[in-house]
Amino acid sequence: MKKIFSISLIFLSLVLLNTGCKTKMLTKKGLKMEALGQYADAADMFYYAVQAKNTNIEAIAGLKRCGQMTLSKKLSEFNQAYNNHKNKEAVYFYQDAKAYYEKLNAVGATLNFPSFYEEYYEEVKDTYLEDRYYEGANMLDSERFSEAESIFREIQNLQANYKDSKDKLITAINEPKYREALRLMEIDQYRKAYYVFDAIISNAGAYKSSYDLKSECLTKGSISISIETIKNQTGTSGLEAQLESKIINNIQSANNPFIKLVDTKGSNAARYPDARLYVEIPKFVYNKGQNKEEEKKGYLKKTTKVMNKATEKYETKTEYSKVVYKEYSMSRSVDMNINFRLVDGKTSVIHTSSNKISKAVDNIHYAKYDGNAQNLVPGNWKNKLLSSSEDIIKDNVADVKNLQNLLNARTQIKDYNTLSSEAINECANAVSSAILQYVNQ
Repeated sequence: MKKIFSISLIFLSLVLLNTGCKTKMLTKKGLKMEALGQYADAADMFYYAVQAKNTNIEAIAGLKRCGQMTLSKKLSEFNQAYNNHKNKEAVYFYQDAKAYYEKLNAVGATLNFPSFYEEYYEEVKDTYLEDRYYEGANMLDSERFSEAESIFREIQNLQANYKDSKDKLITAINEPKYREALRLMEIDQYRKAYYVFDAIISNAGAYKSSYDLKSECLTKGSISISIETIKNQTGTSGLEAQLESKIINNIQSANNPFIKLVDTKGSNAARYPDARLYVEIPKFVYNKGQNKEEEKKGYLKKTTKVMNKATEKYETKTEYSKVVYKEYSMSRSVDMNINFRLVDGKTSVIHTSSNKISKAVDNIHYAKYDGNAQNLVPGNWKNKLLSSSEDIIKDNVADVKNLQNLLNARTQIKDYNTLSSEAINECANAVSSAILQYVNQ
């Protein structure tokens, strides 16, 4: 406990020392800038110094001096704009000055901010807001919605409760969208119009007839789809059921409000869906693979400490003994092809069609050694008992790392169920994506 406590004290001391150095450096910079008459920059340095250490009395004093000069200049700019009836400049000069005052006040540097400036600000702000409100209303009347939006956003930022500026901002933002949605409905683009109305409702609530029109778009834009019996032309049974289940799950997970999956197979099923999905599986091939074993030659590294009699010091001695280890490799795959088409339920017109070639593959490559694998080094040798000039020891970082990766590599290959599921999922994703793309276009 004492050791941990000591380490904590050392760490805290280093932090405090670093903080102390930083605040002193910033204070010195601030004093130099102040001497040169660069009061705003000096105030910034003093501000950062106080942030680093709020008990730095010299920095706080400098911040008050230079901060007051900087604030006075900002208020002078406001006063000049106010006197010259430059209302916009006056409004934003005042806001800049007020924000600066509050920023310094938050770190303990209380400046003098005469109260009469606020009275002047409220006066000029009222005048400016009235002018902007009139300008924005004219923009709305002229259907210049983007410009009106910009103006009413500014008014909201300056005074959120100013007249009916909030309502006018809602109109400026949503009226163009509302008209676009109506246009889409006129050309039977109900699904696109639906999402526009949905965006309007999310932004503005019950804007005009958005709720009713959104509901109408949903009704007119919905499409009922039946998945016809999938034709499995392979010798592997059960594929069609898995594929159909995955397609249904994908479509339902998409939560597309316009797609209504219907059953046409049962006695009480819907007979006339808007569209029918036909799927065929012409190919499904499982390649189990075979684990290949290969004997490899290498070395077992041994490091010992040996006394050097001449120097009377211990030296490191490395020895390599010839050993044999094994490497294994295996590949397994599932190849699956499907064809699909979405056909109009009444006219038999093909809405979309495609095919998908899927190949789910897994490969393993690993090594095994019965001894101390951590000291195994790759290489090659001609004879286990005799030395040869052809013997190679690859005791370098790259080769040793590659061998260790093989020794620690995955040894279990994916089974049939996993690979077949991957292939089926990929094919189902292709079908469901094509349907969703068609519906959303």
